[in-house]
Amino acid sequence: MSGAGAATAAGWEFDAGQLPEFLPRPCDGLILGLLPEPLEADSEAQQMLLSDHMQVDEDVMVGASIGIAQLAPVGLVVLHRRFTALMASRVAWAVGIRLRRQRLTTGDLSRVVMAGSKPNPDVIPDGVTVTMHRVRVRDHKVVSLIEVWEVHFLALVLAAREDSALL
Repeated sequence: MSGAGAATAAGWEFDAGQLPEFLPRPCDGLILGLLPEPLEADSEAQQMLLSDHMQVDEDVMVGASIGIAQLAPVGLVVLHRRFTALMASRVAWAVGIRLRRQRLTTGDLSRVVMAGSKPNPDVIPDGVTVTMHRVRVRDHKVVSLIEVWEVHFLALVLAAREDSALL
């Protein structure tokens, strides 16, 4: 199975030439994106309208990403640590776009936070979990396996909604 973002039994598969191009600053930070609703549910592409690289210290990076992901115009946040390989952050972005599109079509929470390297467990807030996505990246005939991480924070979103309802 091939393509820009095909899901395989072992995980995701992307063609390296179709991964997003960006060059973050060499610091810990968050790459933010404003993404439109998909025009067609089966569309492979989703244009990024806005991206920015915001410098954030590693010890607050996960919490900050969750807070920023709650802002209405933000659809995707990628944690990029200064030692994370650029390819891993590019793959995390591509998986995040695909996850967001899938969730929009099913009516699920569409806020996605990804990381090109696993966040340090010491800086992950209570109620937040991370899961790994194995991704095969095909560059001509060479296939590389890259692991990216998704940050799950649904419990925090529901708790915040309940707290605001009490006010």
